[in-house]
Amino acid sequence: MSTNPGSVRRWVVRGTATAVAVVVAAGAVTAAHAIGTDAAPGEPAGKTVTPVPADAQRVCAGSALRLSDDAGNDATKASTVGSATVAAATTGSTVVRSGLEASSTGGSDPRLLTAPAGRTTPQVAGSSYQDVSSGDVVGVGAASCDDPSQSTWLVGGSTETGRTSLITLSNPTDVNATVDLSIYDASGAVSAPGTTGIVVAPNTQKVVPLSGLVSDQGSTVVHVESSGGQIVAHMQESVVRTLTPGGFDIVSGGAEPSTTQIIPGVVLKGAEAAQRGDDTADAAPIVRLFVPGTEAARVTLGITTDDGGGSTVNATAEPGVVTDVALDDFPDGRYSFTVTSTQPIVAGARTTTPTADGRTDLGWFASAEALGGSTITAVAPGDAQRLTIVNPTRKDAEVTIRSNDAPQQVQVIAGATRTVTVPVSQEVRLTGTKGLVAGVTYSGADGIAGFPVRAATEVSTPVRVYP
Repeated sequence: MSTNPGSVRRWVVRGTATAVAVVVAAGAVTAAHAIGTDAAPGEPAGKTVTPVPADAQRVCAGSALRLSDDAGNDATKASTVGSATVAAATTGSTVVRSGLEASSTGGSDPRLLTAPAGRTTPQVAGSSYQDVSSGDVVGVGAASCDDPSQSTWLVGGSTETGRTSLITLSNPTDVNATVDLSIYDASGAVSAPGTTGIVVAPNTQKVVPLSGLVSDQGSTVVHVESSGGQIVAHMQESVVRTLTPGGFDIVSGGAEPSTTQIIPGVVLKGAEAAQRGDDTADAAPIVRLFVPGTEAARVTLGITTDDGGGSTVNATAEPGVVTDVALDDFPDGRYSFTVTSTQPIVAGARTTTPTADGRTDLGWFASAEALGGSTITAVAPGDAQRLTIVNPTRKDAEVTIRSNDAPQQVQVIAGATRTVTVPVSQEVRLTGTKGLVAGVTYSGADGIAGFPVRAATEVSTPVRVYP
């Protein structure tokens, strides 16, 4: 292609993260050759650039929160209740644990997991678990430790009487993060002051009570978006039924909107018994759906179990409003839900179980992104932990689970679900998982909880610079 003297050429860095265009004069091609390239004569000058390895970081949700201090004072500030246990793993040499400072609205004492870079950028992973019993905050909660992001969907929460939902915004970066919250309920989008322009200072966490933005709503979905610094967002929900504690859990971020969502390892345990008594309308198990677009979605909910059983539920989800689909008459077990929709959708599931001391506990289960061929995770110590793997592909998969124990070989046939026991407090490496989805669940006398297994973090790879 011929060029005029006044024309320009654009140099483009093609990489896994960001495409950067640098405009230079046509004569700069000669300068590019001067710094050295491996282009053959007659071909465009090019140079391979290898990014400098960076530390890997993930943020864990922290401990349970209440809106007051231990004496019941200062109801505008969140304070921790007990302490969560965190498990961490890395492909690098070590994991450094540190904290993020609380802001004026309080903090959950979130843990920052850092794997220092070596010759390459390592992977880091983790999860947290807490069995808490203090005043009105009683139950078990679990959450994944997550990559900082500019977009997180939190499918869960309620602001009805006796329900407290708190959004935690953790900024592990060295610059301010400006956060906007888009909140939706059964009536549509919520318009309220204080939902935009929320500044989270570097290396701090801010707590935002959902009840300060939307009142008396039993079904909520929150989209967290940030600019500047990236954010790790979770939501904590605690329930009081009349005067009796009704559970606690943490909502992890779910998969981005898609026409297929998979929620692995949803625990159903004593659901009918949990709905007996007063103020138990929200104890029924549900799948929560939200269509962020403008067209209604026809939804098919495929439900599978480890023993090969399954069923389907059909529903319609109107755009812009939160829809809860009831799950009735399912026996106890661990289920995986595959949501297939005619429109991009987000999804999560809530179940409630009786506890050994006569209360109830709730569990929120987030949709999960597909895994790559290999990933690591770490399972925080809890009660009756299980790993559920879902194979949505058309090919049978042979998954290898490696830890300090002997490796497990698990076959997951196409379209099926498998649930296995995995060790806690040590690295668990999964291979053969390309295209599969996984989650960890707990089910014991004190309650139920779960979190999605996160895919390996995408790291920068060598890129080629072309004119």
